[in-house]
Amino acid sequence: MVNEMLLKRKRIIEEIVLFIVLAMSLIGMGITDFSPLESHRYWTLMIILLFFASIGLGWTREEYQGKIFKILIVRQLIHWGATLITVSGVYLLLNTGRLNYESTGLIIELILGFSIFLEGRNLGWRLSLLGVLVGGAAVVAAYVEEYIWVILLISLGLSVITYFWEKHRRQVLLENKK
Repeated sequence: MVNEMLLKRKRIIEEIVLFIVLAMSLIGMGITDFSPLESHRYWTLMIILLFFASIGLGWTREEYQGKIFKILIVRQLIHWGATLITVSGVYLLLNTGRLNYESTGLIIELILGFSIFLEGRNLGWRLSLLGVLVGGAAVVAAYVEEYIWVILLISLGLSVITYFWEKHRRQVLLENKK
C-alpha cells in the first residue's frame, strides 16, 4: 500500500513536470518571436531547469540510487550541455543574419523536442512522448498561424490516451501479482 502511494505520488510529480515543460516550451516560441534578446536568456534558463528536472526525475528511479547517481549527473550534464551549445549556435546564426526570429524559435523548439525525446530513453517513455509533442509543435507552428489550439487538442488527446494506458497497465500488473 505504501509502495503504491509512493508510485502514484512519483507519477503525479512527473506529470506536473512534463506539463510545465510543455507550457514553457510553447511560451518560449512566443517570446522568441517578440523579444529575441530575452528569448536567448529564456531558452538558456529553460535548458538549465531541464537539466535539474531530469536529475530530479532520474533520482526517483531505482536504477540511479546510490553510487550510480554520479553517472546520472554526468549523463545529464553532457546531454543538456550539448543542447545548450547547439541552441547557442542557433543564436550565433541569428546574430550573423543567417536566420530570422521566427525561424529561430522554430529551430530551437525542434532542438528542444529532440533533446527531450532522447532524454526519454533514460527516464521513461512519457518524456519521449513529450519530446515528440514539443517537436511536433514546431512543425505545426510553421504551417498553422493559430497553432496553440491545435497543440492543446493534441495534448489533450495524448493525455487521455496516456491516462487509459496507465490505468490498463496497472490493472494488468495487479492481476499478475495475484
